[in-house]
Amino acid sequence: MSASPALIGGTYALFEAAWESAADLTTVLDSPRPRIDDQTARVLRALGSGASDEAAARDLGMSLRTYRRRVAELLATLDAASRFQAGVRAGERGLTRS
Repeated sequence: MSASPALIGGTYALFEAAWESAADLTTVLDSPRPRIDDQTARVLRALGSGASDEAAARDLGMSLRTYRRRVAELLATLDAASRFQAGVRAGERGLTRS
């Protein structure tokens, strides 16, 4: 069974688009790794757990207001517009590794 020329052309176009929009690996690897303290690392893990803000704050032994402030600081540190983007950026910078 052979693939149709349209399928091959579409796949090739998709690959080219992905390749053109990709970041250079050395740029990603050489980007400065932000320093985060132990408490911020715990907040980052809580975000990754999917727990509600209330549950995460309770588990971390802090007020809801303090937890949300720490999340906002983390987003600013990672230059992220959303919690999801913060998680992606933290992963890219190796902050999610234990």
